[in-house]
Amino acid sequence: MKWEPKECQPGDMIRIRLGRFYHYGIFVSENEVIQFGLPPTAENREKEGEVVVLATDINTFACSSIVETACPDRSELKKRFPPEKTIALARSRIGQGGYHILHHNCEHFVNECVFGDSYCAQAEDARQRWLNRPICDVYVAVIPQEVSEDGTLPEKRNREIDKIADPDRQRQERFCWQLLSLAARRSFHLELQDAGLKRRLGGKWVSSRFHFSVSYENGLAAVAVSNGTVSVAVGQQGGDVVRTLREPHMTVSLSAQHAAAVKFFLSEPDQTVLLGKQAFE
Repeated sequence: MKWEPKECQPGDMIRIRLGRFYHYGIFVSENEVIQFGLPPTAENREKEGEVVVLATDINTFACSSIVETACPDRSELKKRFPPEKTIALARSRIGQGGYHILHHNCEHFVNECVFGDSYCAQAEDARQRWLNRPICDVYVAVIPQEVSEDGTLPEKRNREIDKIADPDRQRQERFCWQLLSLAARRSFHLELQDAGLKRRLGGKWVSSRFHFSVSYENGLAAVAVSNGTVSVAVGQQGGDVVRTLREPHMTVSLSAQHAAAVKFFLSEPDQTVLLGKQAFE
């Protein structure tokens, strides 16, 4: 859909730009523009009361900004309601509340009145930016002396770990993957069985949903998960990010595509906390 600063007709979808965002309304006349809440200016934010659908004149709607009118394409023209139906729907909503900046805002409102579809391009764009934001999380934990054989790991990986002859290494490998399970759940809201895990011919395990790396040394495990390439190493120097923990005293090095976004978490049996600066030397 295109937008142009042209003369408005009854039933048109109109908008103004305020900073990075747009405020939308349904044009009826110069004296009646129906919108979900007043334009979010500093002056209007100071006014108390619930945000509701209301009608104002065009000047109150515009706030001295340029008013743009929607210019639907052919497919959108086929879907839009006749102007009189749009106006009737908008008027029927006057006084209604339930405003939510992401899920039920002024753009949702006008699309409902014009197309019968509650949609907000601004919210969708914000959602996509959030989903595509750089993620690079490192989880560190002291490996316990006893590690349970829970059922969260892929069966093939469980069999591999069972075949490890050294019981101490077997314990550490199993715990690293349990820590990976926690990391996948916290950072990507995924269970390991839904992470598309598979083992490549060279023996390396990978996920189709995110990148990960595991490492352990002297009783400390580290797991890095990211939506870019990542590699973590415990007890080694070098990499894009190097942190030395105060307790336990151990160096964790990270090489990552999204190193600028890295966050370190300490995982304990009953909680996982974000590590602040005081946790490092």
